[in-house]
Amino acid sequence: MSHSLDAAMSILGYNGWLFQTAVKDVGDSEASYRVNDRTNSFDRLAGHVTVCRHGTAGLLGIAVPDLPWGPFAEFGVGTQFDPERPCPSINDIVSAFDSVTAKLMAGITNVPDEVLDAPSPFEIPGEDPTVRDLRA
Repeated sequence: MSHSLDAAMSILGYNGWLFQTAVKDVGDSEASYRVNDRTNSFDRLAGHVTVCRHGTAGLLGIAVPDLPWGPFAEFGVGTQFDPERPCPSINDIVSAFDSVTAKLMAGITNVPDEVLDAPSPFEIPGEDPTVRDLRA
């Protein structure tokens, strides 16, 4: 494993702690609350974070379980949530986050340099950025 991922692993761990702290004792009624019609509810934000973490694992070639809610498009990057579409429960989202995080953290130490040195699939600043450059 490349030690260049040490900082990323620390950040993932800290972000996981922040996520767990944020969702602690949040029930479905609180999780689905929207401050106004221009904001997303907490559960949809938590779902988005879970999908992003799932995508990070996939990008690194780490096998993670499929998300239980299937192709819930509103959790994707840059999508607009449909407030009329039912959202998975906050407990289901947290369970998926925990499952993905466990696999991601266990597998990240085995990501080969070839994967990290591959061209970045996203546009990020820099000359010829690689997957390794996505750590920041």
